[in-house]
Amino acid sequence: MSKEDYMNTSVQEPPLDFSFRSIHVIQDLTSEEPRTGLRPLRHSKSGKSLTQSLWLNNNVLNDLKDFSHVVSLLLEHPENLAWIDLSFNDLTSIDPVLTTFFNLSVLYLHGNSIQRLGEVNKLAVLPRLRSLTLHGNPVEEEKGYREDSGNWWRGKEVLVQGWPPARVFPAGNMCCAPCHVSPHSTSVGSPRQTAPRLKCGSA
Repeated sequence: MSKEDYMNTSVQEPPLDFSFRSIHVIQDLTSEEPRTGLRPLRHSKSGKSLTQSLWLNNNVLNDLKDFSHVVSLLLEHPENLAWIDLSFNDLTSIDPVLTTFFNLSVLYLHGNSIQRLGEVNKLAVLPRLRSLTLHGNPVEEEKGYREDSGNWWRGKEVLVQGWPPARVFPAGNMCCAPCHVSPHSTSVGSPRQTAPRLKCGSA
């Protein structure tokens, strides 16, 4: 399969979904079973996933140590990772490792504990980033976050539909490509809740 054929195919793949798994450290992904959705994941001959989407939302991650290494174990083409969901974790900073995925176009960071405006600026080097979520982080209250129209992310930041989130039951995942709508639901009673995903193509 050519690289062009791969890109055209894998963008339609469902996500590698580790949401709601109470994951504390990235290394746990190698022993954890991903959630299953309406469509089965496809794998390469080596057993690695062909997806371009990695969902780690609604866990208890407070750092991304060994992220690149673990992703390389899970994905056949980690360099083509286009969508990362880290919403509703315990991240206090934006790890520079995220800036090494130059094909990243959708990054969900809402519902974390990111406090400093300088953390957001790290992402300015990502050439294809078009949809970024930051709501529900303490950085929203930092001076200059909303007032400065020159902030580079102002044209990329989006709100997930239905924010603030409602209490709903977990639902099966639908197609995961960044320009498709897929339900992204919560566990009842969880203090970390999300809402249906934004149709990123409209951002």
